[in-house]
Amino acid sequence: MTNKEMSQPVSRRNWFAGSAALLGAGAVSSVLARAQSTCGVGSSCTGAAAGDINLLNFLLRLDNLESAFYQKGLAMITPASFQNSVTVQTIGGTKVGANLYSYIGAIAQNEQDHVNALIQTIYSLDGVPQPPDCYNFGITTADSFLQIAQTIETIGVMAYNGAVAMFQSPLLQTLAATIATVEARHAAYLNLLNLTLLYPGPFDTTQTMSQTLSAIGQFMTTGCITQPVPLTLALASPTQHSTVTTNQSTVQLNGSLSTSATGKPLTYLWQQNLGSPLVAIANDTSVITTATLLGGTGVYAISLLVTDSLGNNDQDSLTIVYKP
Repeated sequence: MTNKEMSQPVSRRNWFAGSAALLGAGAVSSVLARAQSTCGVGSSCTGAAAGDINLLNFLLRLDNLESAFYQKGLAMITPASFQNSVTVQTIGGTKVGANLYSYIGAIAQNEQDHVNALIQTIYSLDGVPQPPDCYNFGITTADSFLQIAQTIETIGVMAYNGAVAMFQSPLLQTLAATIATVEARHAAYLNLLNLTLLYPGPFDTTQTMSQTLSAIGQFMTTGCITQPVPLTLALASPTQHSTVTTNQSTVQLNGSLSTSATGKPLTYLWQQNLGSPLVAIANDTSVITTATLLGGTGVYAISLLVTDSLGNNDQDSLTIVYKP
């Protein structure tokens, strides 16, 4: 697996379509939709949502590090270097080494998928995702890479185990738990490669946020400029808020904060959601347009679909509460 493949842009819609590895396609959509409806902007549990966003950003910081580690290692180390490593020769030679590079690539893709999922979830709650940090992993050989990978994955398991119970939303607890079990499988595989017991005890250890941040501090550095992972993302409001209240029958629709993973212009499509009072949209393919609320007092729901030059797409909804 190449770095290009690992960094392939993922939209919320495409992530939902391929999310069976986490919760199943329908369940993931339900997690985000229900988390937003119960703890979104303007609800009675905004404080709980803020706490969940902070916790999601903590996990994103960890998964940003894990994803960067694997991409760095796979860029430095060739399949032949893995096959000729002391680790591989000790535990089985060619039989183990033949697939090791592709298996590590699969772990790398898992970690990038975790990053994408966490970013999308944070955006769904009107939060701002934590950007990547600067890293120095000290990778020198295939053997050192595998040893550091074991350390990082073990930290990940403990961090997720500690975080699950801290979420206010049970649906986000489920999302975190399904990532935690994948992290545990990564750790077990790396334990095996490094001739360490796969299951060191009947219960896994948990870590607090501060303990985790201290543990990953050894891989942090400064002096670089980092950017969040590029995503094709629809944002149906210039404030990132999903609900607006107005006393005017004409409302501006503004999708200018939507982003394209390819860096090329997006196409836009504004639509009235089924079941919503009647809306007339002046130009449904413009980034900025107007909607006329024709159904009188009520709650209107409008969606924005954006598509990038590669066909990746994403959809966001805007709720308009009209009180003349």
